[in-house]
Amino acid sequence: MRDLIRNLKSSDTLAQKEAISKIWEYFPQVSEIDGDQVHLGDDAAAIKSGNEYLLLAGEGVYPPLLKTNPYLAGRISVLTNVNDIYAMGGRPVAIVDVIIGTDDESIKEILRGIRDNASRYGVPVVGGHITQTESVYDFPSSSLSVFILGKAKKLLSSFNARSGDDLVFISNSKGKFVSGFNFWDSSSMLTDIEVAADLELVAETAEQGLADTGKDVSMAGLIGSLLMLLESSSLGAEINIDSIPRPYEVPLAEWMLAFPSFGFILSVMPENTPHVREKFAGAGLTCESIGKVIEGKSVYFVNNKGDKELFWDFHKNSLIGVRETN
Repeated sequence: MRDLIRNLKSSDTLAQKEAISKIWEYFPQVSEIDGDQVHLGDDAAAIKSGNEYLLLAGEGVYPPLLKTNPYLAGRISVLTNVNDIYAMGGRPVAIVDVIIGTDDESIKEILRGIRDNASRYGVPVVGGHITQTESVYDFPSSSLSVFILGKAKKLLSSFNARSGDDLVFISNSKGKFVSGFNFWDSSSMLTDIEVAADLELVAETAEQGLADTGKDVSMAGLIGSLLMLLESSSLGAEINIDSIPRPYEVPLAEWMLAFPSFGFILSVMPENTPHVREKFAGAGLTCESIGKVIEGKSVYFVNNKGDKELFWDFHKNSLIGVRETN
């Protein structure tokens, strides 16, 4: 267990998320729009609009992936944004893109990837910006950011976990890693109908009131996403590392840092956990309780042998720097 903790805490994945803590000196953690609070730190900004919420999010694409495989980068830029909207209990409405490209071919491949996955998820591309420039001033490759608008009837927010909740991890263990990247592709082999149906289950879970919080597992990996959820809710957890479902061929540390194309964490009241598990398992997805939310700001790893080790103490080390606002 100590080796696992050491490997996770020394990873670039967590270090990259710590950079978020630097933004708070420029922006408030909580803003107000027409008297309603909007919390920074969720997968998407939730803006109250009548009886529903507008959801606004954006993603920048990992530069090495963009340089190596611009088509896949275009696809992933849509996938990550769509997942962010569903993680909030919503459904996507439209996306826009911002591309800086160094050559016609890479721009075409990026756009082709965006087009194909936008079509797959049924999300129209309604605008954006493209700049083409030569590779000068140490700017070796293209850059890509994509932004999304969604709507939700009932929110799943990272700020609403409660002590005693089960931490439920939902994933699809059928897939493969993309060569050279810690990206688990479990969606490209599915039909468009299957992809949409799997995501729809997350929105249904929110609308049925079965979960308190939701978080998309993306570049932060399972462990980083868990920490961000807990930090936002000012709570701790006991994570049973023996309960974490994963593909049989993937080491645990690698899986906890991976970006699965379909991965969500929910905090769920224990009486609702069987209903949530049944809902996702019925669609052939993996859905298991991997831990428990607890009072305090400490995150522990436990196992089936009864061992217990401190993994993270938010009193000593923040991750994204979220502060209590009440």
